[in-house]
Amino acid sequence: MNNYRAHVSYNRTKIIIPSQLETLLQSDSSKKNHLVSLGADFVKLTSYQRFRELLNIDGSFLKTVVSDISSFIKREMSDGSETCERFALFLTSNSSIFEQEEMLTKTTRQIRLKDWVYMIIGYLLHSYSEHEAHNCLDYLIKIYLNSRKDQLLNSSGSIDLTDTRDKFVLDTFNQYINEVPIKYELLFGKNPGKHISFHEDLGYRKVFLPELPMLKDRELLVTALMHKEFYRIILDPRHDFAQTMVRAGYDLNPKEYQIIRKRMSFLDGLGDFFLAHETTKIIFELHKDGLQLNNGAYKLLRTMLATNTFMTKLAIAYNLHVGLDDPIVNERVANEWIPCISLGKEMKKSNRIYEEEFLGDFFEAYIAALLIEQPEVAKTFIKDIYGRLLKVITETLPPDLTYNSWSTNVLGRNIHSSSAKVVI
Repeated sequence: MNNYRAHVSYNRTKIIIPSQLETLLQSDSSKKNHLVSLGADFVKLTSYQRFRELLNIDGSFLKTVVSDISSFIKREMSDGSETCERFALFLTSNSSIFEQEEMLTKTTRQIRLKDWVYMIIGYLLHSYSEHEAHNCLDYLIKIYLNSRKDQLLNSSGSIDLTDTRDKFVLDTFNQYINEVPIKYELLFGKNPGKHISFHEDLGYRKVFLPELPMLKDRELLVTALMHKEFYRIILDPRHDFAQTMVRAGYDLNPKEYQIIRKRMSFLDGLGDFFLAHETTKIIFELHKDGLQLNNGAYKLLRTMLATNTFMTKLAIAYNLHVGLDDPIVNERVANEWIPCISLGKEMKKSNRIYEEEFLGDFFEAYIAALLIEQPEVAKTFIKDIYGRLLKVITETLPPDLTYNSWSTNVLGRNIHSSSAKVVI
């Protein structure tokens, strides 16, 4: 590769990109938005995973770190900044990343500097492999850590297992995980008729689903089937967990059991980022196969596939919310957390948002657990699901792909209307 090493003013009109990327953008300018989205989703997903490995912190704080990295990139990638200069130098001096490129070249395209970073990473994923994208992200994380390390360590909210009460709580919780029965037949039994359906404007068109891949590790499986709010339910005085705590002399104040919620909060966050990343990849494959999407339709489709309405439909179809054979948990979830959905009632927006967010977490958690244990299976599984969904949608909807087509006609609700009602 002939490295471009001349001094470059890193502004919107003079940034460096691989020559083959410039050719790609010339052939189809819409690819820029895809590559930016692909890179941004990869940064979020991979950063979430990396910082879980680096720091023993809970999922909610991990999301804060990921958000901080995104803000850092936006803030630091400015004209003439040290971070921008270092990243550019890294690109131009690292032939192992762009080994297939003849050269890096200046482009006069209007590209914001933060989008430039994401586009480069997205291009590596598109034209090379995750290995090169990981190398690029590793360097960005290194720059980020050098600027934020002390603050991260001081505010990480890491789990302290030296506290006697917390240790007993986790030991008792682990015992529950090891003993709670699992409804294997309900979750993994053969059911060729398993499906989700769309709104009546599409004739309640059915989308038949692939079988749910089984998690082999019992602890991971149980954890994936437990919502992070379950820690409140197992404090029910009737529950064995609560009774064990009382016998040991501890009260049942939920504030004293946040350590369980912290432990449980990692999976749905990972699943959220993973699904966003896979959605971007799948939509672009459809685009390459001839589906015409302008930037607005592209963003709208990504939003639709990420809604809790879709996640809820999938969680219910796979029975993830009732996968544990715990009568107290299942009773209280149905009566207190998802009463409208359980009874098939119409919901006002406030009820819908709450209940769908709760149920959507189950699918996100399960796909995250699958990603941890069987990453290739997870990718194949979600690609299969989304492929089936999109096939039905694109075959049924008119070609203009309007907001009304995607939201009201598919989801059965307007995603912005305050008076929206929906029946699952």
